[in-house]
Amino acid sequence: MPGANPQSRVGSEIAHRKTNRRLAFGRGSCPRWQYATFIAALCHDLGKLFELDVRGKGETWCPLDEPYAQFGRRTKAPVARWRPEREHGAHAKLSSFLMHHILSRADIAYLGLPRFVHLASCLSDGHSGDSASPRSQTVSRADQASVEQAQPAIAAQPNNPVSLLLQALQELIANGALGVNIPGAQVYVDGDKAAVVVPVAVSQARDRLMAKQIKLPPNTNLYNMLRSARLVEVDQVGRSVRKITLQGSKGPISLSALILPAEKVVPKQILSTLPPTHFEIDTEPAPNSATEGSTEARGEQT
Repeated sequence: MPGANPQSRVGSEIAHRKTNRRLAFGRGSCPRWQYATFIAALCHDLGKLFELDVRGKGETWCPLDEPYAQFGRRTKAPVARWRPEREHGAHAKLSSFLMHHILSRADIAYLGLPRFVHLASCLSDGHSGDSASPRSQTVSRADQASVEQAQPAIAAQPNNPVSLLLQALQELIANGALGVNIPGAQVYVDGDKAAVVVPVAVSQARDRLMAKQIKLPPNTNLYNMLRSARLVEVDQVGRSVRKITLQGSKGPISLSALILPAEKVVPKQILSTLPPTHFEIDTEPAPNSATEGSTEARGEQT
C-alpha cells in the first residue's frame, strides 16, 4: 500500500457522487458552498487513519505528522492493521485533526468562515444518525451508496477474508458440516436473513480454511470487515454480534450470532429446501457506560 492513501478511493467516490448531484449545503449552486461540500465528502472518513496501526522499519506512522505516501516511500513496505480498540463511528470526531494535510491557507480564505464552520460540523456529526444535520446525512448516504456499489467487487476477490469466510460457510452447509434450521444448528435462516451462530460457525469455517493453509484474521478484524462491507446487520451502537432468541424443544434459546444476507451464506439450491424457522433479534439499546463503544463491549471478541 505504499504511495496511496487508504481512504482516498472511497472518499473520492463519495465526493464525486455529491458534487454530481449538486448538493451544496442548501445554498444553491454557489461555487464556494459546492467546494465546501466536496471537501466534506472527500474527508468524510479521514479520521479512520487514526484507527490504523501502520508500521515499517521500526517506525509507527502518525497521521498528524506526515501523509501516508511520504511514510510509505521512506519505509518501503509498511504493514497496516486495524487497531483492536477502534470504536464504530468514533473516527468522525477525528477527521478535523487531519485537515491541515488537505486544506491550504488559500483554501480556507476561499471558503470563508461560515463555510469552514459548516465543514467542521459536517465532519464531526457525520455518524450521528437522525441527530446529524441534513448535510451530514447526505454525506453518509453517499458513503453508504459507495460501499454498496463496491460489494460485488469485494465478493469477487477470491483472497479477500470476507469472500473466503462466506465461501467456507457455503461449503460447510453444502456438505452437511453446518446444520441449518434444525435443532442444534449453527445457522438459522428466517426470510432473507441468516443468523450465523458465533463463535462455533466461524471457528468451523476457520478450521476448514486452515486445512487449505489459509488463515483468516482474528474475529475482531473479521467482523469489522463484514461491517465495513455492509454485509452484517449491526445494532444501534455498531455491534456486529447480536443476540437472537428462538424456540427450542424445552423453551426459548438465546444465542450470539452474525446477521447476514441468507443468499450470501446458504447455497441457492439449499435455501428453498429449508424447513421454516423464526428467530427474534434483540433490539434493546445498549446501556450507557464508558466502555460501551469498546471492542470487547461490542462483543467483537466473540
